[in-house]
Amino acid sequence: MKRDEYLVRAREFQPRGEELNHARLTADEVAAIRSAAVQRERLREYIRRELSNDALAAKFGVHRRTVEKVTAFESWCHVLGPATKDTGDLFAA
Repeated sequence: MKRDEYLVRAREFQPRGEELNHARLTADEVAAIRSAAVQRERLREYIRRELSNDALAAKFGVHRRTVEKVTAFESWCHVLGPATKDTGDLFAA
């Protein structure tokens, strides 16, 4: 075996993943972690696209600062609590 071939194949038979004695995760757990990370990124993108202050302002035809004031109870403070009627909210009670 020449040096170039050795360097290419040197790690080919090394134990990896669950084969290591100190491994804490299984292959299924790693897959679940990666799946959760992808779901988290999709959720972040959905929030950025649909639920951000800019998106809400565009949806209701107001300025972004108006949405900020409403959510901080600086304006419309007499209206209490989240909407409970079926408006398509993800977390409506």
